Amino acid sequence: MWRWRRVDPWGLRQAVTGFMTLCGVAAVSVLVVTVLRVVARGTDLRTAAGMLGAVLFLAVWLTFVVRLYLVGIYRNECGLLLRHVHRSRLLPWSEVTGFDVRAARFLGSATVRNAAWVLTRDGAWETPVQRRSRLAGWRKNNGPVLSAADFDLMMAQLREAHSAGQSDGGVVVR
Repeated sequence: MWRWRRVDPWGLRQAVTGFMTLCGVAAVSVLVVTVLRVVARGTDLRTAAGMLGAVLFLAVWLTFVVRLYLVGIYRNECGLLLRHVHRSRLLPWSEVTGFDVRAARFLGSATVRNAAWVLTRDGAWETPVQRRSRLAGWRKNNGPVLSAADFDLMMAQLREAHSAGQSDGGVVVR
């Protein structure tokens, strides 16, 4: 019931970031085992601090890679979850009024790619999912970039999920 399902399809971006996640987990595991062995034998404070710095760096890097892996649009019976690299936004179905395709925004101006936008009672929220464009110009590369067919299929799935969410909850959207 509360399980989140990804709406946008998996692609090369998730394969690359998934591989980077596995490499990061392996590197952190090896480094932690090495640190524990060195500390168990006894070491000076300078060496221990350097190893701790390396572990902290890999932990931050791994967190960022996992966030990149999870970027996208998720849905369940209660609403939508828009996952960006640095934040996530939960939108209940009762607040969602529809979906639109608009230009993605970057530094306050429009880019050459269109993005999926969620329309709510409080305004419109840009999702990280964009439609591929061959035009030259500003691009924002913070989420999945889909072909036109995959993007249109995703928008249709969002509209179906919205209809189902509205009818199941008995909520009337104006």
